[in-house]
Amino acid sequence: MECTSKHAKAEFFEMLRSAIAAEFPDAKIDDSDIYGCMSVPKSEFGDLSSSICIRMAKLRGVKPYDAAESIIKRCAPLLGKGMIKELANANGYINALFDEKKYAAETITSVMELKSSYGSSGIGKGGRVMVEYPSVNPNKAWHIGHLLNALIGDSMSNILEACGYSVERENYIDDLGIQIAESLWGYLNIGGKPDKKFDTWLGEQYVKVNQMMEKQEVKAEIEALMKSMEISGSEESKKARKLAEECVRAQCQTAAAYGIYQDVMMWESDILRTGMLQKAIDIAIQKGAAMKAADGKYAGCIVVDLKKLKGMAKDFDNPNEEAKVLIRSNGTATYLAKDLAFHMWKLGILKGDFKYSVFTEKQGNGKPLYSTGENGTQMEFGGAESAVNVIGSEQRYQQLILKSMFSLMGMDDAAHGLVHIAYGEVSLKEGALSGRSGGWMGKEHTYTADAILDEARKRVSEKAKESRKKIDTEEVAAAVSVGAVRFEFLKTNPEKRVVFSWDDALNFEGNSGPYCMYTYARACSIIERYGKEVAVQGIDFGSVGRSQDFALVKSISRAQEVIEKAALEHRSDIIADYLIELSSEFSKFYESTKVIGSGSAEPFRIALVAAAVQVLRNFMNSIGMNPVQKM
Repeated sequence: MECTSKHAKAEFFEMLRSAIAAEFPDAKIDDSDIYGCMSVPKSEFGDLSSSICIRMAKLRGVKPYDAAESIIKRCAPLLGKGMIKELANANGYINALFDEKKYAAETITSVMELKSSYGSSGIGKGGRVMVEYPSVNPNKAWHIGHLLNALIGDSMSNILEACGYSVERENYIDDLGIQIAESLWGYLNIGGKPDKKFDTWLGEQYVKVNQMMEKQEVKAEIEALMKSMEISGSEESKKARKLAEECVRAQCQTAAAYGIYQDVMMWESDILRTGMLQKAIDIAIQKGAAMKAADGKYAGCIVVDLKKLKGMAKDFDNPNEEAKVLIRSNGTATYLAKDLAFHMWKLGILKGDFKYSVFTEKQGNGKPLYSTGENGTQMEFGGAESAVNVIGSEQRYQQLILKSMFSLMGMDDAAHGLVHIAYGEVSLKEGALSGRSGGWMGKEHTYTADAILDEARKRVSEKAKESRKKIDTEEVAAAVSVGAVRFEFLKTNPEKRVVFSWDDALNFEGNSGPYCMYTYARACSIIERYGKEVAVQGIDFGSVGRSQDFALVKSISRAQEVIEKAALEHRSDIIADYLIELSSEFSKFYESTKVIGSGSAEPFRIALVAAAVQVLRNFMNSIGMNPVQKM
């Protein structure tokens, strides 16, 4: 069902189109011109506005005001029949006013009928999308950079599902790299038993080993161990996999605490074992996207000639290097080569003979988590129309090369389907992070995702004691803590630098997760005091006018447009902005408008409160927040 705001915009568009066709039949104005000139003005000017007459004046040699007058006259017979009751000429701009009663009736009725589905959309049409996140090496606890990655991926999966896409949530586990070899060497040689959560303990040990790598003999042993790990079936590969799986189980505990879940884990060792890598390289060579260098700097390597990518992106007009290596002269694959093979599988170009087994029987969302492995059964994973990768912005160039290689191979659908959600640097105000140096453990705090959540719970409890907020159970404290952290990370455009602030995250007065949750609880308390079933049937919308209640109605009516914009632009912060807008409009309504005991207006206003509750809940859920009814 189309939301009221889209319905009203469509009506305004049709009015303008028919009027322009009748009044200016020779004008070269198409639908995109009319849509492009439509906007939402400041509330004092109306509900919708069009600057099409400014453009018309230039084409027809008439004054904008006169053009607007003639178009408004043409539209006059249609006014009042739908959502739009009045048009006004503002120096050539055409401003439209909605019929408040009709607009409110359609909006409230839609919310009450659709409930948890309100705001959802069908633009995805069942299209299959694979979202990859957070892809953390299985030898450390998540730090806050990993947490941001996971929160973006999880929220974007929810948003895409709300728009009708069939979403597969995938976690790529790199269990063959040098970092895993270092951790396995430390596990086998340093000794000691874990005295804390396994991923935290392993990460601390990894930092120690990394420092020991300065010794040549240690470095040589680790490099030899890494080569043995890459031999399928070797004792070293089995030990590395067992170690990595134990670490991943601990990481999954962190994910569950934040309400983050996935469908499948793809292990790099399993990807290599299928032989997909060689198949991918063969296709790339056959299609002209890769070649074996015969001489020079890259002799013996299989490379991508970056000159062939010229014109596909500005980055390739003056590249800093001649080529990008896929396979080194010693036969080992680079990250780009592995990524190419993996994405050919993701996008259905290659079929991987993977076997899957249950890694976690039942996650917090009630679904199992599957994992590739030597044993198991074949399942229908992969083969998506779109692959959305949540990866740091420092990988932008590599992702661009990958995308361009698909275009070079004539696989334009695959190139279009490869989406990179880049995110910038993330830090706490208390200090910086560095996974390799050990700074990620911090001086006074361990800046892990686990520690962030523990700290949030402590601070939420302290905040509750200082204020009148009712946080009297562990369940409520946990929900507010997770909601505060998730919102603080997701409210910023991911490409910008995120500086996590406790003061901002736990601000109950505005622009935060707790503010939205408190607004929701406030609204729920009105429904509770009302004490009767809220029904839309028989409501008299005659009391709706140009007041704060209508401002809230208009905010609620935008829900579907917001979720669609967030899905198409792959930005969770659009949802966060909308939640702040909706919470702010409700707070103004709450402070200025009597609900219970407001006479004939009471049925409408209580229904409006119920609608606000529903939409706040729907959109908090879409970014992984769990609203509570009492605070």
